[in-house]
Amino acid sequence: MPPGPGARRAILVSTVSVLAGGGAALLGSLVLRILMARALEPGALGLVLLAVALVTPVGSTAGLGTNSAVAQRVAERRARGDEEGARALARRGQLLALAAGALAAALLAALAGPLALLLGQPGLDRVLLPLAPVALGLAAGSAALGVSRGFGDSLGRALVRDTGGGLLRVVGVGAAFLGGRPTSFGIAAGFAAGSLAAELLFVGYVAAKGWLSGPSRTPVEPLLPVLRPYAATEILTQAALWLDVVVLGALSPPAVVGLYAIARGLTRVLDLVRQASSHGYLPSASAAFARGEEDRIVSLHVSNRRFAFALVWPLLAVCFLAPAPLLGLLFGARYEAAASVLRLLALASFLPSFFDYLDLVLIAERRPGDVLRAGVVGVAALLALLAALVPAYGGEGAALALLGSSLLRGLLLHRFVFRSRSFRPFLPAVTGPALLATASLAAGAAVLHLLEPAPLVALLIAAGAGAAGASAALVAFFRKREEGGGR
Repeated sequence: MPPGPGARRAILVSTVSVLAGGGAALLGSLVLRILMARALEPGALGLVLLAVALVTPVGSTAGLGTNSAVAQRVAERRARGDEEGARALARRGQLLALAAGALAAALLAALAGPLALLLGQPGLDRVLLPLAPVALGLAAGSAALGVSRGFGDSLGRALVRDTGGGLLRVVGVGAAFLGGRPTSFGIAAGFAAGSLAAELLFVGYVAAKGWLSGPSRTPVEPLLPVLRPYAATEILTQAALWLDVVVLGALSPPAVVGLYAIARGLTRVLDLVRQASSHGYLPSASAAFARGEEDRIVSLHVSNRRFAFALVWPLLAVCFLAPAPLLGLLFGARYEAAASVLRLLALASFLPSFFDYLDLVLIAERRPGDVLRAGVVGVAALLALLAALVPAYGGEGAALALLGSSLLRGLLLHRFVFRSRSFRPFLPAVTGPALLATASLAAGAAVLHLLEPAPLVALLIAAGAGAAGASAALVAFFRKREEGGGR
């Protein structure tokens, strides 16, 4: 089936709207990190970001995988015309996540002291305790996000959860500056207040839309058995996202954690773009499988990858070509020491991105077990590589461990997806971004080598090289879209 304009239009509308809000959230996150870095020494900042690296995966895991599970099941039921059953399933998932999130927050508060002792980080408990309620918000917000995805909504996420949430976090941390010189405790408390308010506000939005209300006369399958592989996969996903910071915190001084976490935060832009474009990817793929229209997955996948590359490449190109000037401009000269870490983290973000969305294809096919298996191998490899590399190489070792484990997980996902279908139609999703990235990096590196410019000029050259590659990807995306519309 030739790719038509429908899939690309859905990608464009959903991704742009979610990314607009995500861009506001990213800007808010960047402002927060700049404020923290300018106010705190790397050691104090390292304790705050280590506490965030503990709370975030616990809260996200307490969502029990409802983000993907509810989105997939609700989209399927709606594709079959069962709106009543979709609302019943959504309501059940939201209640489960709220209960699990409350339990997770209580456990984090109770274990703040023991965790500080276990990791050998005195003072960690003082910032972990005020951050504990964030776990409740993240669990509830994760379920609400799955509900909104299942019902085809992207505006609420963009305006309420991302834009509003980013603003609330900035306001919360900004309040810590009003009383004079901010402390790590005050910044942690402000961040927690803003995060909790943001997530609960989004839950209120989902409830106000009526997606959680109304009695159901349609039988709905028990949700807990359905959630098991999704919840296990979520645990592995969060481990892959945050384990590097946690292990580094257990084996290195807080200052090393602070430098690494600042660099890690910049490369999380790729995670933002993936989340934005996958907001509509999973429901669209699930609906296509439910209707017997599997051929549409190819167009959806290739278009998503091209568009995501175009959005993320300008920043990643700067991370590759001019990491030290970027860190110095944003966070101050003392954070330029993380330049080599940032370059490795950019590589660890970009190379595994060629396997993006393959896990969503498997979930849409009701094969979450394969995603779980790939995740188990990836996290086991991450633990082994962190243990081997961090003691000797510190932050650089953590970045290399992240790269190796992510590539291994991606290769396994590739094997699971394409052992039963041809890879050839999906090939443009890999070759196009790879060629554009190589060409733009080579051109930018050549210009920087010839001119040896000042830091600000180097940043502009690196950004220009990334923008050139991204522009070429956007031209290809819209050209294919127009050709599809003319068929």
